[in-house]
Amino acid sequence: MAAPTSSEHPNKIAFEEGVSYIFHNWTALKLAVEQDWGGVESDEKREWFIDVIIDHFDKHGKKLDIDEVEDILSQVMTDEFNATLEDDSPYLVAKHLILLFNQCINGNFAEVERLREKAKTQNKFVASSCVKQGDDDDDDNSDDDNDDTNDDNNKNGNDDQNDDMDDVPEEPIVDADGWETVRRK
Repeated sequence: MAAPTSSEHPNKIAFEEGVSYIFHNWTALKLAVEQDWGGVESDEKREWFIDVIIDHFDKHGKKLDIDEVEDILSQVMTDEFNATLEDDSPYLVAKHLILLFNQCINGNFAEVERLREKAKTQNKFVASSCVKQGDDDDDDNSDDDNDDTNDDNNKNGNDDQNDDMDDVPEEPIVDADGWETVRRK
């Protein structure tokens, strides 16, 4: 987030921060960005989407209702991310945005604080998950290394399983109907 200029009101800064948290936690939008549904610039489109919503609230503020915001969210998801959402998420996000806006214009930043803490917790979880997955991969690689030695040493007592793996043919297996059985290597 850019450093606030002296002309930006603390309420607006808090609202912008809150909108960013809401959009980065919206599952449908998160998937659209991660899967590049909006093309290779999906991440930039999300940031543009955030700016569009903030600008819309700047211009229309208290006049906005949930249905109008929901329509904008749905339309942008369809137009920019090729995603027709059939869940209630645009409505729920719109409702959350209206709540956030009303709190921020009254100087109440409790929801922004809650979203900030949630983001910190999620970032810690994501970081620990990445480390854990890395550890799991190392364990898997160690197991693979042990599988090679298990044939000789039979440490795990699963001699039959290792023999079955040795018997897997290199060529594809095709049944009588012409279907090929695909096996994991």
